Amino acid sequence: MRPPRLGYIPALDGLRALAIVLVAVYHAVMPAHFGGAGGVDVFFVLSGFLITTLLVQERRATGTVSFRRFYTRRLVRLYPPLLLMLAVVFVPIAVTMGVKTALSGSGLSLFYLMPVGAESGSTMLSPYEHTWSLGVEEWFYFLWPPALLLLLRGRRRWAVVAAAVAAAGLAVGAFVAEAESAEVSFILRACGLMAGCVLALVLQRRAFSVGRWVGLAGLAFLALSVLRSSMAPFSTLDVLTADLGALLLVLGIMRGPQGLLHKILSVGPFASLGRVSYEIYLWHYPVLCILGVLNHSDWLEVGWLALPISLVLAVVAHRVTQPLIARLRKSLA
Repeated sequence: MRPPRLGYIPALDGLRALAIVLVAVYHAVMPAHFGGAGGVDVFFVLSGFLITTLLVQERRATGTVSFRRFYTRRLVRLYPPLLLMLAVVFVPIAVTMGVKTALSGSGLSLFYLMPVGAESGSTMLSPYEHTWSLGVEEWFYFLWPPALLLLLRGRRRWAVVAAAVAAAGLAVGAFVAEAESAEVSFILRACGLMAGCVLALVLQRRAFSVGRWVGLAGLAFLALSVLRSSMAPFSTLDVLTADLGALLLVLGIMRGPQGLLHKILSVGPFASLGRVSYEIYLWHYPVLCILGVLNHSDWLEVGWLALPISLVLAVVAHRVTQPLIARLRKSLA
């Protein structure tokens, strides 16, 4: 039995909504402790799963993967919202924090060079720090498709084994890095991406179903990550717990029955929020920074205002850029 092609699944947008709420609230309540940083790892797991699924399905249908089409679609999807955000916030940031901050932050963001996990530090580098996660994704987009195509030239199960070994190796390396520097490293955040890749390869290799407990277990592991990292600094174990939670949630959505959790994640407003999650991620951090500087206060005091403003800006940006993205995709097809 061949697994069905991946179509639009509202519950996956609902999972994006859950992830962006965790991340946005985590940033908004700084310096108070809230362990929502694992929301980024949910995005990583989901990204690895979706990209790998699409690549495997393309190879199955055509016998190969068009790297030109793949990289063009990623560029067209990601850059218009990013460029719009950078253009709009440049002047407010230059006025409130200096032209140097605006120029350097824009450059690092534009070329995906922001240090990994920059915004989790104790001092603010720039209002663009959150774009570190985009850089991690870009390295994944650059390295994984060619590697996957090579792996798929052999037996399919060897691709699963190789991806699983890579994910496990990244996890072990992350524990070693943490023991040496007490920092959450690049290799740790890449672990979630590879874990999503493994799940995609497994699900594309054979069809099977799981019980509704899988999704609930995923939610429990994600909640455990939030709880643990709310009481102590975000650690390697917290990241891996969030990764496991995300994996089980995706597995439950893709192969589990449509129970209560699936229905909640698929509900209209929640799915709609997930569809603008990328734009919310882009806008909420600079808005928090700008309002914090203007009010001479920490984010905990301005978060109640910054998040609604970010949501409005994100929705507007989505509606402005989506027609452009659609036209670009059509012209480049």
